[in-house]
Amino acid sequence: MLFLAVSAGFLAENIREHYVEGLRAKQYASFLYADLIKDTVLLNQRTTFMQTGSKELDTLNALFHSFNESDSSIKKIYAKAAYLYSGVFFSPTTSTLEQLKYSGNLRYFHNSNLVRYFSKYDTDLQRLKAIEERNDYLNMEVRKFLAQFLDMKGITRFIVTASDSSGFILSEPEVPVNAILYKKEKSQFEFGANLCVLKQFDWSTRIGIHYRVLFSARQLISSLKEEYHFE
Repeated sequence: MLFLAVSAGFLAENIREHYVEGLRAKQYASFLYADLIKDTVLLNQRTTFMQTGSKELDTLNALFHSFNESDSSIKKIYAKAAYLYSGVFFSPTTSTLEQLKYSGNLRYFHNSNLVRYFSKYDTDLQRLKAIEERNDYLNMEVRKFLAQFLDMKGITRFIVTASDSSGFILSEPEVPVNAILYKKEKSQFEFGANLCVLKQFDWSTRIGIHYRVLFSARQLISSLKEEYHFE
């Protein structure tokens, strides 16, 4: 009888632990799922911005190569230079992801495909972060160039704004009528044109990684949805 009582106690404890682990797994899955949905929207917006911005940098490059002294040309340079200034970094929501990685709570997920997609998504995020950090020097070079090239005193904001989830609408900064360029040497325009090309190289590389991150995120979302029946 004592053996049966002890065995029944162990069985009850195992059932309880299994139930608690199931609840924790679903809670983590719910948090991770919400983070992924939000981040994929944000990453899509970043990608759209860089695709559009790369075309605008073509325009800025052409303005540098065929500069004239007209006010309209100077105003266009100011407006398009906001794309050159833009950093466009992606900051994912990683609190749940990091907690699962470093607390050992990833063990609550028993689906091997889900764990594999989790690992793949994390690896792709790390790859994107490494590329962003490697190319961060370019943003510093751009800002030093613009500080010596443009007169920022009359500019209230120097960013390209975008709408939220309702759609992606770009709004260039307003440029004062009397905008001037501090330097007009050919070498200055050539340097600006080179920065445009380097920025396009950077964005092209990151767009490619964005697509990988989005693909792995969608795989993980699909696996979470199937395993935990999220809507």
